[in-house]
Amino acid sequence: MTEEIPIWRIKYYPKSLDQICGRTEIKKALKNIIVQKNFPHLLFIGAEGVGKTTLATLFSKEFLGTEFGANFKLVYANVPLSEEERKQARTEAYVSTSKIGSTAGRRITTPAFIQVKVKPFAQLKVLGVAPFKILVIKNFEALGSNQQGFRRLMEIYGSNCRMILITTKISSVIDPIISRCQIFLIPRVRFEHFGNLMNTIADNESLEFSDESIEILYKISDGRIFQAIDILQLSSVTGNKIDKTILYENAQRFQNDLIRSLLLISLKGDFPKSRELARKILSNYKYTTHELFKFLLNEINKLPLSRYVRSEMINLIADADFRALDGRDSDIQISALLSKFCLFSQYL
Repeated sequence: MTEEIPIWRIKYYPKSLDQICGRTEIKKALKNIIVQKNFPHLLFIGAEGVGKTTLATLFSKEFLGTEFGANFKLVYANVPLSEEERKQARTEAYVSTSKIGSTAGRRITTPAFIQVKVKPFAQLKVLGVAPFKILVIKNFEALGSNQQGFRRLMEIYGSNCRMILITTKISSVIDPIISRCQIFLIPRVRFEHFGNLMNTIADNESLEFSDESIEILYKISDGRIFQAIDILQLSSVTGNKIDKTILYENAQRFQNDLIRSLLLISLKGDFPKSRELARKILSNYKYTTHELFKFLLNEINKLPLSRYVRSEMINLIADADFRALDGRDSDIQISALLSKFCLFSQYL
């Protein structure tokens, strides 16, 4: 490891489309768009942790060039608004001037997320010589019924701001949105490309790394590059020789420490801190909501809890997992689960 950049996932973060691991056909298509200097709204679809946001960001950076800083924005649809932002949305509501119809005299409010996070950026004119601005919206499916309002925004400001929508669930995106976008399906990186990157890192960090170990790392990380790099760095602490035993041990320890910390914080009744950690786990390590619930279940069985508390916590996980798989907002389900876990602090 180097002293300048101790975190490998930052050290090996790609700086351009060419540096992205694999994705040959997708990168070729995006580069053609850059040459043409024009594109419709885009919809990136793929599993958690496959690199959708990295692709969208680096594509935008190369498309906008020196105008990137002023004309690019990334927002997360699944992150709840602050109270101040909600207050701002309520303040900007208006009374309809229509004399007839269902909206006559009614107070009209644009969905708060769109009103505060999207509309101000989309309606602001392009700065510099860029053809238009680019807005990336991650976890777009979390907008739910508010997608209808977003569709209208795409139509009004499309000439000034192009959207790149990122989702893991195309079934949760309404047809009018899909029909207005060029779709990119982002699969997991192929093993051959994954192996080339891991060998490069091993050479740079003076690690002894066999082909078998690379296969194990690919399976452990499910092809998620940043997670694989984190596990590899953790494994390197004990020595330069990396074998499958070390990888398995550190992958398990890496996962268990995070989830156990999340549970212990919740059982101490600290909801804000537990929710923040859960969001950080999902964002940084690209676990799906279902995977997070499975890890919580495994760790609950290892804690010295009473039969009543353990049984109740397992039932709560089952209920939250069912709701999340049914297409309900994942962040809300995780927050609700952790808030209920916090209530058990009085029994401990």
